[in-house]
Amino acid sequence: SSRVERAIASAEAEDFDLRALVAGCADGYRSLAGMRALRVDLPDTPVPFHGAPDLIAQALDKLFDNARSFSADDGWIAIGLRTDERGVIVTMANSGPLLPLAMQERLFDTLVSLRERSSRLAGETPHLGLGLHVVRLVAELHNGRASAANLDDGSGVEFSLCLVGMPRRRLSESDSP
Repeated sequence: SSRVERAIASAEAEDFDLRALVAGCADGYRSLAGMRALRVDLPDTPVPFHGAPDLIAQALDKLFDNARSFSADDGWIAIGLRTDERGVIVTMANSGPLLPLAMQERLFDTLVSLRERSSRLAGETPHLGLGLHVVRLVAELHNGRASAANLDDGSGVEFSLCLVGMPRRRLSESDSP
């Protein structure tokens, strides 16, 4: 396993308000969004969660970076958080090109990237698709999954993190039945 994978696997879990974390990330993204509209849709009340807040923030940073790369300067990015019966769902959507169907499943594999070769010729650094792989690892650490899908209205793409939370550690194994 890579250094990144080991670092993620060794993360400590804590109790925190996921709503506050997502709101804080969104505030930080405003200055980076440029001309893009940034929409944020969060619950009105705190969302208690047991997990690794730094890693979730890193995953959101990577999703935002991705959304910014693929949306036009006059486009939009939307960040959302909602709860369901299994856990929480964090979403990052952006206007822009749709995902080829074949890519939707493979996007979170190591080193898969959608960026065009032509942009690399323009002197950009080549983009190794490690970002979305990290997103997947963070989701799996929280007993969840990462997915990507085209929006129903064809206006862009939405990435979702469905998270259940990290297991609570028992103080000692002797108290197990």
